[in-house]
Amino acid sequence: MMAIIKEIISRKSLIRELVVKDLKLRYGRPFLGAFWAFLSPLAMVFIFYLVFSVFLKAKTEEAPYVLYLMTAIFPWRFFNDAIICSASSLMDNKNLIRESNFPYYFLPLSIVLANLINFLPSLAVIIFTAFFMLKGLPLLIILLPLVLLAHLLLTIGLAIIFSMFYVKYRDLKYILEIVLTILFYLTPIFYSISLVKDSLGPILFKVYLYNPLTGILIFYRSVILKDFYAFVGKDLGLLTSITLVVGFSLAALFLGFYCYLRLKNKVHDYFSC
Repeated sequence: MMAIIKEIISRKSLIRELVVKDLKLRYGRPFLGAFWAFLSPLAMVFIFYLVFSVFLKAKTEEAPYVLYLMTAIFPWRFFNDAIICSASSLMDNKNLIRESNFPYYFLPLSIVLANLINFLPSLAVIIFTAFFMLKGLPLLIILLPLVLLAHLLLTIGLAIIFSMFYVKYRDLKYILEIVLTILFYLTPIFYSISLVKDSLGPILFKVYLYNPLTGILIFYRSVILKDFYAFVGKDLGLLTSITLVVGFSLAALFLGFYCYLRLKNKVHDYFSC
């Protein structure tokens, strides 16, 4: 792992160039450019708010519903878009891989980092909106870099895994889209955690909380939304929550690099399949 870290540091300029290339390809031609990275999830927030809060009168005890949506949809879009785009990154750049000599994992890594750059302004908007609507931020805001890092490491690990397997299993991207859709609805993005608790027994609810994506969203909401942690702290302690989220993220990262080291020599063989 230390060798990989040194490799990333020594070739950080190449990673930066790949990130810039990805951003230019994605937002170079549209009139609004990178602003679409904010408008797209914001449109999702508006639609969910309109359907569930205005039409169905849904409410959340933990926070104002619009904030509840924003603190989930924006992080989810970062994760979802990074995973989907990274899955085919090796195949999309197979000519570059054939002609150049660089670690293959730089491609999914650069895509995740490009999506992170898109996500950070949205995160700033969430924090500002929460401060304005709730008249302050919780003391747990100091843990925001930790949850952001855990979110990033989890995404990088999974992105590398899926990109390595996609070169052999071309149906993986479609399977991923289905799985991510299922996870979207199994994660408390637009419905209250209290509703899940009331619907499931104590054991199943604990299992539900151990979903790493659920843990990350709870972590985001706990550090951004004032008084949110009071609603979930009794079910999942802060130390337990941090341990689970960080543990899953590190496990995904190590597994991602393990898959890369095991499969990197077979990538060229699969390009011709």
